[in-house]
Amino acid sequence: MDPGREATSCPVCGQAHQSETVICTACEKAFGRREEQPVGARIDLERYTGQMFPWEPSKIVPNLVSGRRAAFILCFALVLIVVLLSLLRAPIPSCWEVG
Repeated sequence: MDPGREATSCPVCGQAHQSETVICTACEKAFGRREEQPVGARIDLERYTGQMFPWEPSKIVPNLVSGRRAAFILCFALVLIVVLLSLLRAPIPSCWEVG
């Protein structure tokens, strides 16, 4: 033990330790060491750049049927069914009768 080294507390568990790392060895074993990735490997910047020409293919494929569109079609179909059923139950006006 080095007499000049002070005991620091682990920010995760709060236990005092005397090591060069910020966290204690028990927490480092439990949670593992974070492996740094190169900057270019984390984010694909090509996905977020603007296209030069509109006919260039997009890297992001849009959904063919979105949730909002499907919900709108369902609501519209239900309203249409209700209107058609109300028209079928309504009495026919006398001017429309033949005969």
